[in-house]
Amino acid sequence: MADRDTRGTTPPTPYPRRAEDHGGRPVAPRNPSLYVITRPEHGLHYDLRLDFGELSVCWAIPQRPSHTPGDKLLAIRTTESTLGAVWDTGVVAGLGTLSPTRALDEGRLTFRLDGDRLHGAFVLVRAYRSSEQEQWLLITKETDSTDHVAAVGAPGEEPW
Repeated sequence: MADRDTRGTTPPTPYPRRAEDHGGRPVAPRNPSLYVITRPEHGLHYDLRLDFGELSVCWAIPQRPSHTPGDKLLAIRTTESTLGAVWDTGVVAGLGTLSPTRALDEGRLTFRLDGDRLHGAFVLVRAYRSSEQEQWLLITKETDSTDHVAAVGAPGEEPW
């Protein structure tokens, strides 16, 4: 799949998804809430933008997000990004009992991505906070098609 260019102010509307494009597994209709944007004009890095309804958060990561469970990448919290080539789009669903705002305040956001390229459970953990910058770790938890809520969340946690 070729990258799609977003030279405007909003990311493109993703094309309709078909089950046959994703190994036959069921595909839910989506309102995009995940965007991974490449930013070569600032030195190649990726902007990971997650939209949770009214809340939109963005991190700059130095390399492509990993599909290998246990991999950790530095993620610097940034202002929202809109320019660059879209590397992936999809939906994000929170895992756990905390709202996204509360999880961010506490420094641990666990979520499931269902994108064209990224599928699986991930966690962002705040590693360092100063007045100028927040450093987080993006950790890949699982990337197969099993039940990610049971595999990643604590016992009794439901998706919010």
